[in-house]
Amino acid sequence: MYLKFLKKLAHFQTHHPYISLLIIAVLTVMIYGGVSKVMTVASLENMMPKDVEEIRAFNLLRDNGMGQDIIAIVISVDPNSMDEEGIFDVRDKRVYTYLKHLTENLVKQPDVHYAYSYVDVVNMAAYNMQVNPDDYYEMIIYNYELDNELSNFINHDYSNTIIILTSDVAANDPRMDSMATAVKKIIEDAGYPPGVNIELTGTPVIQQKLGELIGNDRKSTQWISTLFVFLIVMILFGTFTSAIVPIIVVTTSVNWLYGTMGYTGLPISTLAGGVAAMVIGIGIDFSIHLINKFKFERKKGKDVKQSIELAVTDIGIALTFTTLATVSAFLAFLIGEMPEMGRFGLLMSIGITYSLIFSIFGLPALLIVEEKVIYWLKKKLKFGIEGELKLMTSDEVCPPGFKAAKLEGTNTRLRVKEEDYKKHVRGKNA
Repeated sequence: MYLKFLKKLAHFQTHHPYISLLIIAVLTVMIYGGVSKVMTVASLENMMPKDVEEIRAFNLLRDNGMGQDIIAIVISVDPNSMDEEGIFDVRDKRVYTYLKHLTENLVKQPDVHYAYSYVDVVNMAAYNMQVNPDDYYEMIIYNYELDNELSNFINHDYSNTIIILTSDVAANDPRMDSMATAVKKIIEDAGYPPGVNIELTGTPVIQQKLGELIGNDRKSTQWISTLFVFLIVMILFGTFTSAIVPIIVVTTSVNWLYGTMGYTGLPISTLAGGVAAMVIGIGIDFSIHLINKFKFERKKGKDVKQSIELAVTDIGIALTFTTLATVSAFLAFLIGEMPEMGRFGLLMSIGITYSLIFSIFGLPALLIVEEKVIYWLKKKLKFGIEGELKLMTSDEVCPPGFKAAKLEGTNTRLRVKEEDYKKHVRGKNA
């Protein structure tokens, strides 16, 4: 039954190659809209099982406000600054004013719970003294009795101070990214005091950077793997068109995979970042097997339609069972406890399935179009022989009814119909 299906599929593509490609192109445009919706997961909590006792306990603490994520804003004296008006001690009142302004804006962010800095120590001391902290700042900051409290925010040589922001967004990637972006913008808008450097670190900032790296690696590995595969296939088949055809197939498979991820909400993460390169590496095997079979049948003298049908029916069955075995192995990842492993196995299964689909429906139509283009180009060349012409390799044997003719002045062998060859010889001898 499946064999009959493959025969019908091959028959449809041989008789309607352009319609077949149009169907795929329209569907690809529709599903490509999901590519921009693909989310990146950088949160470690989203990569771990939530029903493990230790993780469940930590999440419970977080829900009760006892487990918090931290962003640290480090303000340090620039040792290379040549500014005469620059700051050389973070206890400088300009730093205090800057920290006060910065923290007032940071705590307005909905995901920022608290902002701690040495401003809190100064304000508390001023409150106890019943004075205005701005007016008595120097007296408070240089009070040795506050050294222990200030040491929580200022290092021993007064070259660094810190603002600590608390939140609970690390389990939510969109909120985490939004918060980190907002904090960076507030710092940028506030400007820098002269002679200091500003640095950010902490869970949300690191995970945002990790998300950016995952996205960059996803794109670079996909393009590099595509380039390498293209070069290898071109060396294998010897022509540009024979290399570009399977590349179109695997690239379409990857785009369908990303489109599916975007529409279904399947995110990409550290482990799944290289899924495109792996789908290309596995999917290109399907295309090579089918193209090899097609070219083999053509060398035996069969026409394009016969060669396509034989390639799809013979190789299609083998590719289908190979895909079933491979997909089954990857789906086994779903049984494990780590959600990240299960997500990786599911994405690989989807990508490999798409590679099979486009190898048996899409690739044959492309091969027919390729043959039509090559035949059209050959007809445009003036060989001096009428009728059907086909370039031949040195070891190729002519089928019945054809004869090998050598193109004058070259080592190129052509396959022509015997009746056309005889007409050509009679014309030369006349």
